[in-house]
Amino acid sequence: MSKSKQKNNDNKIEEFYENKIIKILIIGEVGVGKSNFIYRYIEDKFSPTILASVGFDSNTKVLNYENKKIIVQLWDSAGQSMYRTITKKLFNRVQGIIILYDITDLNSFLSVENWIQLIEEENKKIIYEIAGNKCDLNELRKVNINQGKELGSKYRINFFETSAKKNININESVNSLIMKILESDDLEYNPTFSIDKRSLKVRTKDSNERCC
Repeated sequence: MSKSKQKNNDNKIEEFYENKIIKILIIGEVGVGKSNFIYRYIEDKFSPTILASVGFDSNTKVLNYENKKIIVQLWDSAGQSMYRTITKKLFNRVQGIIILYDITDLNSFLSVENWIQLIEEENKKIIYEIAGNKCDLNELRKVNINQGKELGSKYRINFFETSAKKNININESVNSLIMKILESDDLEYNPTFSIDKRSLKVRTKDSNERCC
């Protein structure tokens, strides 16, 4: 390949990365900590007064990957059953999903396979993983770490235990999913990799204003 063609190809690759957005949906039952998970990743903060999501919200962060800008958007979904149909429709508008459960709540763990079934029914190609949140509350644990590992192995997906409060594995879990998305063969042809400039604002609210 000539130098001019190589340079042109490199420019196209750079343009591809810098004009695309990776959308990741965080799902799980009410109270598993989805909002604080996102808050920690986006703003590196934790709020004990943060309220459960009502409906849907999104927050954006710009990462540097191999000297290129990667725009990452995390979608916060409501866990209430009334929103489940809407949540399911989002499975075809994102590139990745993190299923969150609370290690102190057995029912939230038992519901993970229900979420997986919904994902598989709607979009078999989507990349997803499991995270057991609130691992800082080990004394209240109801779900053993091996149970999470076994579930991850069963579906051949990544598993993490995380804590938004103590900032444990938040970046690692999201970034591992981002890497899998970037490595996906379907990346370039995914029609959802378009940027809505209105969604690029990282919204910071006071704790009293934050609804999700």
